[in-house]
Amino acid sequence: MKYLKMLGLAAVAAMSFMAFAANTASATTLEVGGVTTNFPIRLTLSAEQTLTWARTDGTFLNTCTQSHFRVETLSTTNPVTGPIDTPLTFEKCTRPVTVIDQGSLELVHIGGTTDGTVFSEETELTTGSPFGTLTCKTGETTHIGTLTGVDGSPATHATIDISAVLNCGFLVPSATWKGAYLITSPHGLGVSA
Repeated sequence: MKYLKMLGLAAVAAMSFMAFAANTASATTLEVGGVTTNFPIRLTLSAEQTLTWARTDGTFLNTCTQSHFRVETLSTTNPVTGPIDTPLTFEKCTRPVTVIDQGSLELVHIGGTTDGTVFSEETELTTGSPFGTLTCKTGETTHIGTLTGVDGSPATHATIDISAVLNCGFLVPSATWKGAYLITSPHGLGVSA
């Protein structure tokens, strides 16, 4: 009987903690021009600087100076997610890059800011390298960078700084992907809770 009481108390404590955590967890939403949205948004992104792939030991693999894509958010809160809905392209590259699966993006608010953590889900591409053609991909939720939002200024563009580690198979088990994207539309994008 004593053990049943202790088990019951532990269950009540666990449920109370989960209810408290659920109430204190902040939802992620997007803002445009400082106004919180509750509807899907189409984000248009363009490479702001050269994108680079390298082995984690620093050995060069590839660079591209142009890249473009769009994301249509499906969920509007906690987290904000959406598929890449136009071809993810990489152009003017040292070696060819071919996108096999576009995947999707997920944004999670960083508390006390207008910024968000960016995750990629199931994106897969091939890239040329000194070691031959590599197939690199993200998993179910691979952290790829940070969205730096703007604080209510409708004329300013948000950016995504890419700093990711990708799985690239047997020859190069992991590779870094670095660069930055400018969110050209909508203007004044921010992430809030």
